[in-house]
Amino acid sequence: MACFRKVRAALAGAAFVAVLAWVAAVPAAAQSVYGYEDGLGMLHTSSRKLDARYKELYTVRPGEKRPDHQVLVAALREKQAIEETIPVVSIKDLLVGLDGRGSAILRAAEPFLGAPYRFGGDTPAGVDCSGLTRAVYLRLGTSLPRHSADQAGTGVAVSRDMLLPGDLLFFSTNLETGINHVGIFLGGGRMLHSSSRAAGVRVERMDGGDYARWFVAARRVASPSAIPPNPAGSDGPNRAISQATQTGPRRADL
Repeated sequence: MACFRKVRAALAGAAFVAVLAWVAAVPAAAQSVYGYEDGLGMLHTSSRKLDARYKELYTVRPGEKRPDHQVLVAALREKQAIEETIPVVSIKDLLVGLDGRGSAILRAAEPFLGAPYRFGGDTPAGVDCSGLTRAVYLRLGTSLPRHSADQAGTGVAVSRDMLLPGDLLFFSTNLETGINHVGIFLGGGRMLHSSSRAAGVRVERMDGGDYARWFVAARRVASPSAIPPNPAGSDGPNRAISQATQTGPRRADL
């Protein structure tokens, strides 16, 4: 009986190994990637066509790497998957309703207003979202890391209902892949950011619509010397500041 059990166990083990070998030999399936860029300049991608806005951009075959940024942008344009963007208004109109801090930030960003989006760029000739925040803060006397996910690790976290002009705002269109966009809060529910290849640098409202859904976190860094101090009573120990530091995986900036 003992001998029979050993034989049965050996056969079972051999069958298990054979199954594993068969599974390993089956090639992984190719994966189609669907996506679109909305009118606010945010990129959405999915392995499924979630609605009519999602166009099939490319197919990733087993062993292949995902296309780089330039290929992705070309696919978006070819498939007409970039929605019409919101036009830029003048800085005079943008300054209306901002306090001294918000106005100082916008003035520092004035050379960048209307600049086209350029992945990896950090000049008025072309700039991405984290390149813009870093460039503006450098003009105000403070240095930030280059990428949005790294910027999300600076300063301290601040709750959304306690934002002050100058706070960094972080967004994600897909929480599984982490933070992929950053802007600067100006006050009055508005933020400055570089939103896309089509729209470039602009001021948008972030207290409604898609940006409200994509909001992940805000961080307050040391106030640049060129920004006026906070109004009396608007800062200090009574501010609701969280010490949360989780930012998610690093992603290329949009």
